[in-house]
Amino acid sequence: MTTPPEPWTFWAPPLDPPTTGGLPQQTAQNIADATWSTDPHLCAALQWESYAAMLPPAASVSTVSTGAQSVSYQPPLPGGEYGLAVSRAAWHRSLASALGTTPLTVADPAKASVPDNPWVDPDSYNAWWPVA
Repeated sequence: MTTPPEPWTFWAPPLDPPTTGGLPQQTAQNIADATWSTDPHLCAALQWESYAAMLPPAASVSTVSTGAQSVSYQPPLPGGEYGLAVSRAAWHRSLASALGTTPLTVADPAKASVPDNPWVDPDSYNAWWPVA
């Protein structure tokens, strides 16, 4: 009886082993251990970006013609395996959770600030805590 593969492997780039030249299995596992449970799309994006970083860049593609239609890319997109890996990483990043970072805010300059720290909101300041 064989063990089923881990779920993240279905979204991962080619892995080494079994694919020679793919993203090393241990690297992919480390990324999955750190991110899969919180954001699977971020996990996949990081794995595809890691894989793309291993590949040689290919010539950029600015137009594709099939005879029936023509498509232009502005700016030109990278081609080959590298371009494929970068586009998959971008697709997964577009679906990743936006909760990863909190936007920075600046304190209202009209309010008095905490001594020696103009970035702290005075409403959340507690004078009981010593200020260094």
